[in-house]
Amino acid sequence: MGLTDKVTGRLKKAAGDLMGSESVRREGREEERKGEAKDELRRDTARAEQEQAKAEARKEEAQREADKVAEEEDQRAAQQEDKAKRRAEKVENLERRT
Repeated sequence: MGLTDKVTGRLKKAAGDLMGSESVRREGREEERKGEAKDELRRDTARAEQEQAKAEARKEEAQREADKVAEEEDQRAAQQEDKAKRRAEKVENLERRT
């Protein structure tokens, strides 16, 4: 967790200051940076997951819309087929009469 690394880093920096040890102080700075990087990673991961969820929702909505349009087209095609059959029957009846 980033918070633990940041706190540990600050403690090491303080200890380095008290001891006059640049290497301990440097180690503390690096520990803090690691904590900050972990926090940034967590935030970036959360944002990526949110964006993925939004994309999935948009994809599902687009699929519902596409299904709706396809159903409407199927209905229009069925109506045209019925109309063509009625015309064919009408022509057939006319052919029989003449």
